[in-house]
Amino acid sequence: MKRKYRSAAGWLPTVLGLALFAVVAVWMVSGVREAAEVSDREGLRMAEQAVRQACVSCYALEGAYPATYDDLKEQSGIAIDEVKYAVFYEIFASNIMPEITVVERRAAP
Repeated sequence: MKRKYRSAAGWLPTVLGLALFAVVAVWMVSGVREAAEVSDREGLRMAEQAVRQACVSCYALEGAYPATYDDLKEQSGIAIDEVKYAVFYEIFASNIMPEITVVERRAAP
């Protein structure tokens, strides 16, 4: 009875195929992560822009900036996801644009 031996070249296409699959999988996962990071940055930018626009609108209508962030929410009806973002609203005077900072809340490790 004859024995058939597989040569090392028979495994080469399989190994190369698996390596190519691993490279493509890593590339796709990194692309998804990058897209999520871009989305998070854009959401943060849009939240801060919405607060600033609401503040300017209140000033245009009332002649003064709202005294607190709660007043701004009440007067303008702005709705920011406060579970995801923290809004810092510091006002110096009613006729000077407040310092507005929006940061993303991170879960504690």
